[in-house]
Amino acid sequence: MGVVQVRLPEELQEVIDRQVAEGRAVDVDAYLTEAARRYAEDLEFEDDIISEAKAGIADIEAGHKLVATRDDLVAMEKGVMNRIRERLADDQG
Repeated sequence: MGVVQVRLPEELQEVIDRQVAEGRAVDVDAYLTEAARRYAEDLEFEDDIISEAKAGIADIEAGHKLVATRDDLVAMEKGVMNRIRERLADDQG
């Protein structure tokens, strides 16, 4: 496991210390490790959203009609929400 040393602003250090004192993390190392993991997952999720948006834009620019009826829109919304729920379930599992 790598070792990283960083200088934290006083107010951030206070937040971390408070979270550890409240039992939200075992210690500062555990808190920062979890924070870095979550941030990395957020960046990956953001990349996924951007990728899907670009694919949708490309389809529209190519003249593909993704949503022609209200039923199409409802189906698309359900699909998106299902993918988000699956992603959240994986993150919590």
